[in-house]
Amino acid sequence: MNVSFVIPFHNEEKNVGPMLEQVMQYCLKQKLDFEIIPVNDRSSDGTAKVLDKYAHKYKYINPISRAQDLEKMGNSMGKALLEGSKLAQGTIIIWTMGDLSDEPKTYGEIIAKINQGYDMVFGSRYISGGTWGSLDPTKAFLSSRGTILARILFGVPVHDITNAFRGFKKELLHKIKLESSGYAISPEFAVKAHLSGYKLAEVPTIYNKRVEGVSNFKLWRMSLAYLRIYLRLFLNKILGKSV
Repeated sequence: MNVSFVIPFHNEEKNVGPMLEQVMQYCLKQKLDFEIIPVNDRSSDGTAKVLDKYAHKYKYINPISRAQDLEKMGNSMGKALLEGSKLAQGTIIIWTMGDLSDEPKTYGEIIAKINQGYDMVFGSRYISGGTWGSLDPTKAFLSSRGTILARILFGVPVHDITNAFRGFKKELLHKIKLESSGYAISPEFAVKAHLSGYKLAEVPTIYNKRVEGVSNFKLWRMSLAYLRIYLRLFLNKILGKSV
């Protein structure tokens, strides 16, 4: 198994099928050795039924489910990504979102960079060739500033670490302890990987706004979560503590 796609779904009944089809079609066309690990993250709609249908039909789709009572409040995307990643069999793991916002052709560009020797590769909306497309301007502003702050504080050499869309070598999960349960897992993983000496790279990508379903994205929660993790990591850096 070479590549594992980990995809969190929270009440994405209308997007599950198209998203799985998108990943499958790309992988089969490129003749990749792959698996897909969809994570049903406490969905209360028909997401689980759609996942079961695909799992029975395709052997390379291996869904898991997070119990309803594990998270009563807030966003748990980070936990969903971690639970799926820990079960991944691939040497390369790609995180991609279940709302169809990520550009499929970027998968191959991420894999190519990792095969060149990089440890973590980001789909970047904020470099030449990339675009935040239909993303809300306020979200785009805060998202990009979150990376700028990380570049200033930690010297992170890429431009879009707040975007969860990335690929990385599975071995990083055994070397880096991640604490965030929600959206902050994206910058936390990037900063800790950089501070631990891993090689980071990026490729341009295009953001596509969701067509179906309702986003669970909350700007104020995201901003506070980013600031908390940055403060903790910056203090550790000053004190010389390991990440």
